[in-house]
Amino acid sequence: FRTNDTLGRGRAVFGGGYASSSPYPELKTLDMVNITTTGNAVDFGDLTVARSAGGGGGNATRGIFAAGRQPGPTGDQSTIDYVTFSSGGGANDFGDLNNLPNTIGGFSDSTRSIFSGGYDARNSPYPGTSKQTFVNIASTGNSADFGDKVDAGRSETTFSNATRGFQMGTSTQGASPSNLDEIEMTIIQTKGSSVIFGELAGDNFLTGSLQCFGGAASQTRGIIFNGKNSPSASRNVIEYLTLATFGNSVNFGDQLTSGSSSGVTATGNQIRAVVRTSSANNGNTLEYVTIATTGNATDFGDLNVGRRTYGSVCDSHGGLG
Repeated sequence: FRTNDTLGRGRAVFGGGYASSSPYPELKTLDMVNITTTGNAVDFGDLTVARSAGGGGGNATRGIFAAGRQPGPTGDQSTIDYVTFSSGGGANDFGDLNNLPNTIGGFSDSTRSIFSGGYDARNSPYPGTSKQTFVNIASTGNSADFGDKVDAGRSETTFSNATRGFQMGTSTQGASPSNLDEIEMTIIQTKGSSVIFGELAGDNFLTGSLQCFGGAASQTRGIIFNGKNSPSASRNVIEYLTLATFGNSVNFGDQLTSGSSSGVTATGNQIRAVVRTSSANNGNTLEYVTIATTGNATDFGDLNVGRRTYGSVCDSHGGLG
């Protein structure tokens, strides 16, 4: 069994987002929890640019936040930041994405972070992109081409184990947007395109576009939080995916808090998955589940700053082996 030292310190950082009242300004806020315990988050400093940043994973030393958006038609961001988990001093500039996707997915192993999908926020009808790019976590610099995801668009829920990255719940955007149930898989150390791994369970469980950015995984199981089955449906569903074999997700349990709007994010170490729920624009509720079991979520604590937030990273996630 791996020691906590091997898996990192158990720190998770929640990054960016936007404030709860009009005109809903973008925030630089970073706050941190220790996943191995429960309790409230503490201030961790700031991102270099205020935005709703996406998480791109990281290793036991660094967490990567990439892209994001600010208000307005040219508010998309190419910025990549990194945080050093052992400090509390905020983010540093890492480089830039070589494209301008809005609302990306992200996952990593211990050496490589991949940024996937999104949509073009500058050109109506805002088509989705299938592009994937990557960076080497230990260095700094701009992202390079990796390959393509199967379906162009935004796949909010992502996680990885030591070899595979997973993304699901794609919204295709564009003139005729649709929400897809497909789960895609990428081999992190092999440049190339994703493949279809399975589907979300659907029916009485998760259907279509998910409303949770990020996810959590061990080496064998990934946790999928919170979705909706129509534009106004409120869901508190949790599913899990077995990562070793191709197949569909199945029911895990329920969150304490349901939601039909975005601004949810999740992360975790290889024991626990922690989710910021979508109780309100200014919501700060954190819940957790134990990945190896099934059952309903338990209260974890609160974020330091209540807000909608779209990015979270951890120093001991499933991609670290």
